[in-house]
Formats: sequence, C-alpha cells, structure tokens
Amino acid sequence: MDWIVLLLEGQDLKTNQVPIIAAFAGFVALLLAQSSMPVHAKSSFAGTWEGKMNDLPGIDLNIDEAGGKVSGTIVFYYQERSNVNEPWHVAGESPVPLLVPHLDGKTLTFEVHHHKCHTCPELGPNVKFRVELAGPNEAFLWRLENEEQEKSKELGPGLKLVRRSESPSAHA
Repeated sequence: MDWIVLLLEGQDLKTNQVPIIAAFAGFVALLLAQSSMPVHAKSSFAGTWEGKMNDLPGIDLNIDEAGGKVSGTIVFYYQERSNVNEPWHVAGESPVPLLVPHLDGKTLTFEVHHHKCHTCPELGPNVKFRVELAGPNEAFLWRLENEEQEKSKELGPGLKLVRRSESPSAHA
C-alpha cells in the first residue's frame, strides 16, 4: 500500500513540475528580451532631438547613453532678421557639451556653459535646462531661471522637441 502512495505522490510531483518549469522558462525569456532592448527603450532619451523656433532649427539635442552614463551636446542656432518685416534666418550655430546631466525617470536635467555675449569669450554663470518626455519621440525643453523653477512642475509650455533619430549607442 505504501508503494501506491509513493507512486501517486510521484505523479503529483511530476504534474506540479510542468507549470513551475514553464513559468521559469517564461521568466528567463523575459530577461533575455529585456537585455536586448535598445537603450532608448530603457532611458527613452538616447538620440537626436530637434526643437524649432520660427519654423527654423532652434536647437539640436544629441544624447548618448553608455554604461548607464548620459552625455551629449546641444546645438543652439542663432536666428536673426534684418527688421520686423523680414523673415527669420539662421545666422550661426553654437554646439556645447552637456554638463552634469542627470536622469530621473522621464526627466533629464543638465547645464551648459554660457557666454556673456554672442561674440565674447568671457563666461557667465552656467544655464540650467530641463527636458520632460511627453511620448516615445516627443519631449519638452525648459530653461530654468531659478531654484523655484527647478522644483516646479508648472513651467509653461516649453519648447517642443521631436526625436529625429536614435543614438548609435542605443544599439550597443
């Protein structure tokens, strides 16, 4: 009689192993799929973002992520016009590196060096910016003027950014 109990217990054990093994296999497959996802799916910021002003390039924000660290550059396009009746045109551009970039969920903050004037070499205080993701390929950029703005969630409309391309490091 004891051998029947052992046999039945063995069958129950085998029957219970199937769902456990299937669940474990599914978990391993999920881990493998996540490790092969592009970086932008994890950080959502990697790539080249474009912001327009006056229907012309206003900024290009290039963000890379490697080894969990964020870096990049921002290109500011200098726009001018001869007078109020003339159309705007891009008169120059100024690429600068992102300083102290920090990711916090859907928010990226960074600083850039700022010259006291467009033609002078003398630096003023750094300028702080905040970028908030609004969708997979859409974000908004704000220049932060003071500490209150840095903490505020109500910053106004911001400059709309559109992801133009993925970063090459997103597939590394």
